[in-house]
Amino acid sequence: MTYYILNDLEHRGTLVYSDGRANFKYDADRGWVRSGIMSQYFFPDSPVYGSYDEITKEEAMKLIENM
Repeated sequence: MTYYILNDLEHRGTLVYSDGRANFKYDADRGWVRSGIMSQYFFPDSPVYGSYDEITKEEAMKLIENM
């Protein structure tokens, strides 16, 4: 699994993890929700291409605790 935090204006601070081809974003009310959000961050022609940082699972869990 790989964890990301998004940095673009619209989704800044959104937590995402990828497990193979499946992506999940964190929703404070619902927990981890399946999403295709990362496809736009990996597509070279996208305006948000590369606008994320890879973080550790521990960092992601600390961010969730502080939400």
